[in-house]
Amino acid sequence: MSQTPAFYFDIIEILAQGRCPACELVRQKPLHYIDHALYGLVTDPQAQNLFAETGGYCRRHAALLLNIPWGSALGVAILYNRLIEDVSDGLRADLGEQAVYAKRVDWRRILFSARGHDKKTGREDNPDCLACRVERETEQGVLQTLIDTLRAGDPRMSEAVEGREGFCLYHLDAALQRNPGEPAAVRLRRHGLRRAEKLLAELKEFMRKSDYRFSKETMGAEGDSWMRAVAWVTGVSLEKEEGASQAGDLKRRMRAQSSSAEEPPST
Repeated sequence: MSQTPAFYFDIIEILAQGRCPACELVRQKPLHYIDHALYGLVTDPQAQNLFAETGGYCRRHAALLLNIPWGSALGVAILYNRLIEDVSDGLRADLGEQAVYAKRVDWRRILFSARGHDKKTGREDNPDCLACRVERETEQGVLQTLIDTLRAGDPRMSEAVEGREGFCLYHLDAALQRNPGEPAAVRLRRHGLRRAEKLLAELKEFMRKSDYRFSKETMGAEGDSWMRAVAWVTGVSLEKEEGASQAGDLKRRMRAQSSSAEEPPST
């Protein structure tokens, strides 16, 4: 391959950490996207229009906004100001009053319906959430790069998959469903089998030590095997959110340092 495909180095690096590259990148990329939106897109009227026309973020991604640094709050205010202008105009129109803002979208259809889908969505959903779109594109991109590089016999990717455990069962199956061909499918199955056999051994030991007859034995690494079993099958993260580095942290610290350096000394 003449050009390195997207996510290639990310996949290899995350596999080296024993994590699922698809899960990790699907978690990270929307955070990077939202961070970029709050800093780089809020001065772009077209970006504001797109945000409003898609109904903003879904409830899950909107919740992330409530924990952002104070310096990003202006970006949130600008984006939601644009969206709520449309809501205000829609409500005024329903009351037969003159709109204050130039109404651009049908706010009720955007926020509370599936926008052309057969059935309505719930409060948790927004089929057009831009952050969800980033998740879907990231997941598809990771799996496609994995399959394409294994099909091409890329030695670095093959070694990473053969020598590591990482992909969760969900994404392992998703990759196999793409008909990667042999020997890529063999590598992927071996990749999953290593994790399955290791988990089974630890789960059996955990269950044995949980028996009252052996309860005095010290619980070792198998103590959290039940949690890792859930994580492997479902792809949920076991990382604690508190103190975790968030997308854009480094950029924000650099900006803060730059701003403080430019401030004149107090007299």
